[in-house]
Amino acid sequence: MRRSEMSRLAGLSEDKLKKHESKMKFICDDNLGKLTKWLRTLGYDTLFFDPIEDGELVSKALKENRVVLSKDTQLSRFKLKLGERLLHIESDKPLEQLKQVVKHFKLKTDKNLLFSRCLVCNQILAKVEKERIKDRLYPYVYQTQDNFVHCPTCDRIYWSATHVERMIKTLSEHQII
Repeated sequence: MRRSEMSRLAGLSEDKLKKHESKMKFICDDNLGKLTKWLRTLGYDTLFFDPIEDGELVSKALKENRVVLSKDTQLSRFKLKLGERLLHIESDKPLEQLKQVVKHFKLKTDKNLLFSRCLVCNQILAKVEKERIKDRLYPYVYQTQDNFVHCPTCDRIYWSATHVERMIKTLSEHQII
């Protein structure tokens, strides 16, 4: 899909799409599913496979220029291949893990890219007209919400409601945004 088509579908300006493409990309090992969702929430392209063999994880990271995030100390044997593209995650708590990644890589949060990726499959979300998805919404959601985004890959629909407010509050309280 061409850049202009992707930008139009996602409702992103060319500048915002370029920001998406230029951001650091990650791949998480199979112990970091919740960290994966938080990174996607921030707009980072983050892959996750459960399960995945260490060699396959490293190969995919090298091929796609991704940073490997892992709780597995055994991955340190790939340090020579990966160099600075390997970060051992220390905490078991997802938000502490996220803080470690943000601090280590000095990531800047672009509030315009929050909630721009599907939390399940990592695809960039596209704006969708309310009327087109009316039959898929609960009546209350249809009546109270106006803005919806859709994942073109896994067909999920998202909207901004109290769960989004809670997530933003949580990110703010942990000094991530």
